[in-house]
Amino acid sequence: MKLATCPNCNSPEVLIRSGGRLLPFFTKRVFEIEPPTAASLLPQRIGRCFTWLTDAIPGLSWLGQARPLQCDILICEACDFVCPAIDITENQLLNLYSDYRSASYNAERTRYEPAYRKLAPFVGKSPAEHRARMSHVDAFLSDVPLMSSVGEVLDYAGAEGLFIPTALLERCHCTIYEVSDVSPCRPEIRKTNDPAQLGSFDYIQVCHLLEHVRRPRALMKSLIRHLRSKGMIYIEVPKEASELAIGRLRSGDRTFPIHEHINLYTERSLAALVKSVGLRLLKMGSEELDLGWCRATVLSAVGAP
Repeated sequence: MKLATCPNCNSPEVLIRSGGRLLPFFTKRVFEIEPPTAASLLPQRIGRCFTWLTDAIPGLSWLGQARPLQCDILICEACDFVCPAIDITENQLLNLYSDYRSASYNAERTRYEPAYRKLAPFVGKSPAEHRARMSHVDAFLSDVPLMSSVGEVLDYAGAEGLFIPTALLERCHCTIYEVSDVSPCRPEIRKTNDPAQLGSFDYIQVCHLLEHVRRPRALMKSLIRHLRSKGMIYIEVPKEASELAIGRLRSGDRTFPIHEHINLYTERSLAALVKSVGLRLLKMGSEELDLGWCRATVLSAVGAP
């Protein structure tokens, strides 16, 4: 169903603008719609000739590439959160991640995004990315007092558990909630794909997930049911927009290309999310990281009951 309130902070003060651009791979995977090309927008006979020309003349090949589809976006006036304002079900989003980062995923994405071929071997797999992200999280959490009392750790949707903070990985009981079939990076890490098997934890981390989900506030509310009274939640998301950029989206001077990430976060929207689920914001910060294959800014926050 369409969104009437902000899925990040629950505010009804939302704007609907026409600045969304559904990138071709997203359109194909999520909605199972073959995105249009210049040829598909022409009459059938002319379109066939056009396709032949683009295949025959390398310099015209870009004219045969799939094009984005326009869509409305939601912009929250209360927290600056941005997301698509269209019907997307959870099952449709699962279509995007069913074989995430596998050979079949990379092959299909490269079909629509030829430049992705060079990135595919490194995204999420680069040793430089692992070192940069681990260095960031270890430093960010080093002065949080609650860290010293953590015994039970949950890495929610954490894949192999590669980004559990070093200090916690060495001395705590660690659990990964993960629906894919990847194995934990260490044999002592427990893994489950059943929410009913999750107990209570002193530390829960949600890293690079909230930018992918339809209702981040609802997800956070479900997670804090597993948080102990003196526990904490660590959240990490990419920072892909500033308050100035959000203002440009409001005015129509900028568009929002929607690919894997369907939500845009700023400091304001992340702080609003933490507070809207009843947590105290203990710490927030951002840092630009060199991931080896690109530079990216991450936004981190710690909340506690």
